[in-house]
Amino acid sequence: MLKYIFQRIAFAILTLIVISIFVYVLVSVFGSNPLRSYAEAEYPKISRNNPNLTFDAYLQNLELERGIRYAVIDAGGNSIPGAKIPVLIRYFAYIGGVFRGEFGDVLNPANNPDPEQYRTLPQLFFIPLRNTTFITLPSMLLSLVIGIGLGIFAGYKRGKLIDSSINVFVLIFVALPSFIIAPLAIAIGVKLGILPVVPRFEDESFGTIFVAYLPPIIVSTLSSLAGGVILTRNMVITVLTSNYVLIAKTKGLSETQIFFKYVLRNSFIPLFGLIFGSFLGLLSGSVIIEQYWGIKGTSQVILNGFSTGEINVIMFSTLFFTLIGLFAAILVDLAYLILDPRITYTSKSKRNYTMFFKAYLERRRLEKELFATQIKKQGGVNGA
Repeated sequence: MLKYIFQRIAFAILTLIVISIFVYVLVSVFGSNPLRSYAEAEYPKISRNNPNLTFDAYLQNLELERGIRYAVIDAGGNSIPGAKIPVLIRYFAYIGGVFRGEFGDVLNPANNPDPEQYRTLPQLFFIPLRNTTFITLPSMLLSLVIGIGLGIFAGYKRGKLIDSSINVFVLIFVALPSFIIAPLAIAIGVKLGILPVVPRFEDESFGTIFVAYLPPIIVSTLSSLAGGVILTRNMVITVLTSNYVLIAKTKGLSETQIFFKYVLRNSFIPLFGLIFGSFLGLLSGSVIIEQYWGIKGTSQVILNGFSTGEINVIMFSTLFFTLIGLFAAILVDLAYLILDPRITYTSKSKRNYTMFFKAYLERRRLEKELFATQIKKQGGVNGA
């Protein structure tokens, strides 16, 4: 078991490295250059004091300061911009800084919405994350409680009117995207006297902010409800029609005993993996909700980072969410072992890939021989 955990950790580290390289290379090669945007804004001011400085030279100096270009020493002993540093070398320099606790900063200061509040890149990410968590955490809990409850009820009433009604209710919110539900929720909230924009914690009382957060929480809950309902319903139906439940009924166990001993536990095991996936999805995918209610959350930071090419912001968010997701996957595997003792993890796979490869080569050889034999037979028949 311990060896399996170490294998999963090693695989998680490898996955994290591959994803980080992939994202860094793509953004560096195909993303926009935030330093160019900064140079376009600042060059007219700089050129007044230094008319001989060209725009390209100014941009190259900025790239030299940010570690994107090599420094070349000219004849006068001055450091001037050279060729661009290869992307992979810049990636390993970035990763080395991450291990030292240096995550870089925003390349274009104009892309920092509040330099006084967000003085470091982790602050730029984690302070808005607080606002996002105030939506995602209650939404996840509500969607799981309501989804599991409706799924169990629909599973017990399968084929009846209430089952069909629950399925239609869930499918409505699957078909309606958030950008349609959100304006309706805002309009209803305004009629009820709820602020259409979520205020900052410094500006309003706790009660006002709590009420203002209710509409986005409800919309987020309804949008993420379907997975829990459908999966729970299917699992309840599977458990209720299984042989061990039928045997339990013949032994005289009551419906309540069967529910707590068999249905609830066996239905909850697959749902455990849904909990972390639902939370990560809500945490990183609430762009529409944050946009409509004016919430300064992490989704806005990530979206602005990709649109402006702020590679340090993109890499920090990628590493954070990937690390959380991989850790959650390992935690789910361990939870399965606790919830269901029948599950065992082997330290070594029983599959012998060398034998599989040899068998594949042998099959290919036999196919070629059979094909050649058929060609010879056809040639003999045509010759006759």
